[in-house]
Amino acid sequence: MLRIEDIGDGIRCIGLDRAPKRNAIGVEMTLALEEVLMRTQHDAQIHSLVFHGIGGHFCAGMDMKDFFDSSTRPPEVLRRARAATEHWRTRLLREMPQTLITAVQGSCFGAAIPILEASDVVFAGRGSRFGLPEINFGLVPGSQIVKSASNIMTPRGLAYAALTGLPFDAERARSWGLVTEVIDGDPFVSAVAFARSLAADRSSQFVAV
Repeated sequence: MLRIEDIGDGIRCIGLDRAPKRNAIGVEMTLALEEVLMRTQHDAQIHSLVFHGIGGHFCAGMDMKDFFDSSTRPPEVLRRARAATEHWRTRLLREMPQTLITAVQGSCFGAAIPILEASDVVFAGRGSRFGLPEINFGLVPGSQIVKSASNIMTPRGLAYAALTGLPFDAERARSWGLVTEVIDGDPFVSAVAFARSLAADRSSQFVAV
Protein backbone atom coordinates (compact mmCIF):
# COMPACT_ATOMS: atom_id res chain seq x y z
CA MET A 1 0.00 0.00 0.00
CA LEU A 2 3.02 2.26 0.45
CA ARG A 3 6.34 2.14 -1.40
CA ILE A 4 9.06 3.50 0.87
CA GLU A 5 12.45 4.28 -0.67
CA ASP A 6 15.46 5.95 0.93
CA ILE A 7 17.38 7.35 -2.04
CA GLY A 8 20.32 8.95 -0.28
CA ASP A 9 21.04 12.54 0.73
CA GLY A 10 18.63 12.11 3.64
CA ILE A 11 15.62 11.76 1.32
CA ARG A 12 12.79 9.31 1.98
CA CYS A 13 10.19 8.86 -0.76
CA ILE A 14 6.70 7.77 0.30
CA GLY A 15 4.75 6.41 -2.65
CA LEU A 16 1.00 5.79 -2.37
CA ASP A 17 0.76 2.42 -4.06
CA ARG A 18 -2.80 1.31 -4.75
CA ALA A 19 -3.02 1.94 -8.47
CA PRO A 20 -6.28 0.03 -9.20
CA LYS A 21 -8.05 2.46 -6.83
CA ARG A 22 -6.13 5.52 -8.04
CA ASN A 23 -4.35 5.37 -4.66
CA ALA A 24 -7.50 6.02 -2.65
CA ILE A 25 -6.69 5.80 1.05
CA GLY A 26 -8.06 2.58 2.50
CA VAL A 27 -7.61 0.92 5.87
CA GLU A 28 -4.21 -0.64 5.19
CA MET A 29 -2.82 2.52 3.64
CA THR A 30 -3.93 4.78 6.47
CA LEU A 31 -2.34 2.46 9.04
CA ALA A 32 0.85 2.33 6.97
CA LEU A 33 0.97 6.13 6.70
CA GLU A 34 0.69 6.49 10.45
CA GLU A 35 3.43 3.92 10.99
CA VAL A 36 5.95 5.39 8.55
CA LEU A 37 5.42 8.94 9.78
CA MET A 38 5.86 7.88 13.40
CA ARG A 39 8.99 5.92 12.45
CA THR A 40 10.40 8.84 10.48
CA GLN A 41 9.52 11.63 12.89
CA HIS A 42 12.57 11.10 15.11
CA ASP A 43 14.95 9.78 12.44
CA ALA A 44 17.81 12.26 12.36
CA GLN A 45 19.13 10.72 9.13
CA ILE A 46 16.05 11.74 7.14
CA HIS A 47 15.87 15.41 6.20
CA SER A 48 13.25 15.45 3.44
CA LEU A 49 10.10 13.46 2.68
CA VAL A 50 8.81 13.24 -0.87
CA PHE A 51 5.18 12.14 -1.22
CA HIS A 52 4.06 10.84 -4.61
CA GLY A 53 1.65 8.43 -6.24
CA ILE A 54 2.35 5.18 -8.07
CA GLY A 55 0.62 4.35 -11.33
CA GLY A 56 -0.26 7.75 -12.76
CA HIS A 57 -2.30 9.26 -9.93
CA PHE A 58 -1.50 10.87 -6.60
CA CYS A 59 -4.60 10.06 -4.55
CA ALA A 60 -8.31 9.82 -5.33
CA GLY A 61 -9.23 10.66 -1.72
CA MET A 62 -10.63 8.39 0.99
CA ASP A 63 -11.92 4.95 0.08
CA MET A 64 -15.39 5.43 1.54
CA LYS A 65 -16.45 1.84 0.91
CA ASP A 66 -13.48 0.52 2.85
CA PHE A 67 -14.09 2.85 5.80
CA PHE A 68 -17.84 3.34 5.87
CA ASP A 69 -20.50 2.51 3.31
CA SER A 70 -20.20 -1.21 2.74
CA SER A 71 -17.18 -2.17 4.77
CA THR A 72 -17.11 -5.74 5.98
CA ARG A 73 -14.22 -5.15 8.34
CA PRO A 74 -14.60 -5.82 12.08
CA PRO A 75 -15.63 -2.74 14.10
CA GLU A 76 -12.38 -2.71 16.07
CA VAL A 77 -10.36 -2.58 12.82
CA LEU A 78 -12.42 0.34 11.56
CA ARG A 79 -12.04 2.17 14.88
CA ARG A 80 -8.27 1.72 14.73
CA ALA A 81 -8.11 2.90 11.12
CA ARG A 82 -10.23 5.99 11.80
CA ALA A 83 -8.09 6.87 14.81
CA ALA A 84 -4.95 6.44 12.71
CA THR A 85 -6.38 8.69 9.99
CA GLU A 86 -7.16 11.42 12.50
CA HIS A 87 -3.71 11.06 14.03
CA TRP A 88 -1.55 11.32 10.92
CA ARG A 89 -3.49 14.00 9.10
CA THR A 90 -4.23 16.33 12.04
CA ARG A 91 -1.06 15.94 14.11
CA LEU A 92 1.74 13.87 12.65
CA LEU A 93 1.98 15.63 9.28
CA ARG A 94 2.09 19.04 10.96
CA GLU A 95 4.68 17.96 13.52
CA MET A 96 7.17 16.37 11.12
CA PRO A 97 10.57 18.10 11.48
CA GLN A 98 11.60 17.16 7.94
CA THR A 99 10.95 19.21 4.82
CA LEU A 100 7.82 17.83 3.15
CA ILE A 101 7.63 17.87 -0.64
CA THR A 102 4.74 16.49 -2.69
CA ALA A 103 4.60 15.52 -6.34
CA VAL A 104 1.08 15.39 -7.81
CA GLN A 105 0.04 13.80 -11.05
CA GLY A 106 -3.38 12.59 -12.13
CA SER A 107 -6.07 12.71 -9.46
CA CYS A 108 -5.70 14.64 -6.20
CA PHE A 109 -9.03 14.74 -4.38
CA GLY A 110 -10.58 15.11 -0.95
CA ALA A 111 -8.57 13.30 1.69
CA ALA A 112 -5.31 14.02 -0.16
CA ILE A 113 -5.60 17.73 0.70
CA PRO A 114 -4.10 17.43 4.25
CA ILE A 115 -0.88 16.14 2.67
CA LEU A 116 -0.74 19.22 0.46
CA GLU A 117 -1.45 21.49 3.41
CA ALA A 118 1.46 20.05 5.40
CA SER A 119 3.86 20.18 2.46
CA ASP A 120 6.42 22.93 2.18
CA VAL A 121 6.51 22.61 -1.62
CA VAL A 122 4.04 21.00 -4.04
CA PHE A 123 4.93 20.22 -7.65
CA ALA A 124 2.00 19.31 -9.91
CA GLY A 125 1.98 17.88 -13.40
CA ARG A 126 0.16 20.04 -15.90
CA GLY A 127 -2.42 17.34 -16.50
CA SER A 128 -3.24 16.77 -12.82
CA ARG A 129 -6.75 17.37 -11.50
CA PHE A 130 -7.85 18.52 -8.06
CA GLY A 131 -11.18 18.67 -6.29
CA LEU A 132 -13.45 18.27 -3.30
CA PRO A 133 -16.04 15.89 -4.82
CA GLU A 134 -18.03 15.00 -1.70
CA ILE A 135 -21.11 17.04 -2.66
CA ASN A 136 -21.53 14.79 -5.69
CA PHE A 137 -22.34 11.97 -3.26
CA GLY A 138 -24.75 13.99 -1.13
CA LEU A 139 -22.09 14.77 1.47
CA VAL A 140 -20.03 17.76 2.49
CA PRO A 141 -16.23 17.69 2.70
CA GLY A 142 -15.07 16.30 6.06
CA SER A 143 -14.17 18.78 8.77
CA GLN A 144 -10.43 18.07 8.69
CA ILE A 145 -10.32 18.23 4.91
CA VAL A 146 -12.08 21.59 4.92
CA LYS A 147 -9.79 22.84 7.69
CA SER A 148 -6.73 21.82 5.71
CA ALA A 149 -8.11 23.34 2.53
CA SER A 150 -9.03 26.59 4.27
CA ASN A 151 -5.48 26.90 5.61
CA ILE A 152 -3.99 26.99 2.12
CA MET A 153 -6.72 27.82 -0.41
CA THR A 154 -8.19 31.19 -1.19
CA PRO A 155 -11.70 31.56 0.29
CA ARG A 156 -13.40 31.82 -3.10
CA GLY A 157 -11.42 28.90 -4.49
CA LEU A 158 -12.45 26.75 -1.54
CA ALA A 159 -16.10 27.81 -1.85
CA TYR A 160 -16.15 26.96 -5.56
CA ALA A 161 -14.51 23.57 -5.03
CA ALA A 162 -16.71 22.57 -2.07
CA LEU A 163 -20.02 23.86 -3.46
CA THR A 164 -19.70 22.53 -7.00
CA GLY A 165 -17.66 19.35 -6.48
CA LEU A 166 -16.16 20.02 -9.91
CA PRO A 167 -12.52 19.11 -10.61
CA PHE A 168 -10.10 21.88 -11.50
CA ASP A 169 -6.74 21.91 -13.22
CA ALA A 170 -3.22 22.44 -11.91
CA GLU A 171 -2.99 26.10 -12.91
CA ARG A 172 -6.15 26.90 -11.02
CA ALA A 173 -4.87 24.85 -8.07
CA ARG A 174 -1.72 26.98 -8.12
CA SER A 175 -3.67 30.24 -8.24
CA TRP A 176 -5.83 29.05 -5.34
CA GLY A 177 -2.83 28.13 -3.17
CA LEU A 178 -2.73 24.32 -3.37
CA VAL A 179 0.30 24.07 -5.66
CA THR A 180 3.71 25.75 -5.68
CA GLU A 181 4.75 25.04 -9.25
CA VAL A 182 3.15 23.45 -12.31
CA ILE A 183 5.50 21.10 -14.16
CA ASP A 184 5.38 20.10 -17.83
CA GLY A 185 7.39 16.95 -17.14
CA ASP A 186 7.33 14.47 -14.28
CA PRO A 187 6.60 16.26 -10.99
CA PHE A 188 8.27 13.45 -9.03
CA VAL A 189 11.56 14.12 -10.83
CA SER A 190 11.25 17.81 -9.94
CA ALA A 191 10.41 16.98 -6.32
CA VAL A 192 13.45 14.72 -5.92
CA ALA A 193 15.70 17.28 -7.62
CA PHE A 194 14.46 19.93 -5.23
CA ALA A 195 15.10 17.65 -2.24
CA ARG A 196 18.63 16.99 -3.48
CA SER A 197 19.25 20.72 -3.86
CA LEU A 198 18.28 21.17 -0.21
CA ALA A 199 20.70 18.39 0.73
CA ALA A 200 23.48 20.13 -1.22
CA ASP A 201 22.73 23.39 0.58
CA ARG A 202 22.96 21.61 3.93
CA SER A 203 26.30 20.06 3.00
CA SER A 204 27.74 23.40 1.92
CA GLN A 205 27.02 24.84 5.34
CA PHE A 206 29.62 22.48 6.83
CA VAL A 207 32.37 23.18 4.30
CA ALA A 208 35.26 25.01 5.92
CA VAL A 209 35.87 28.49 4.51
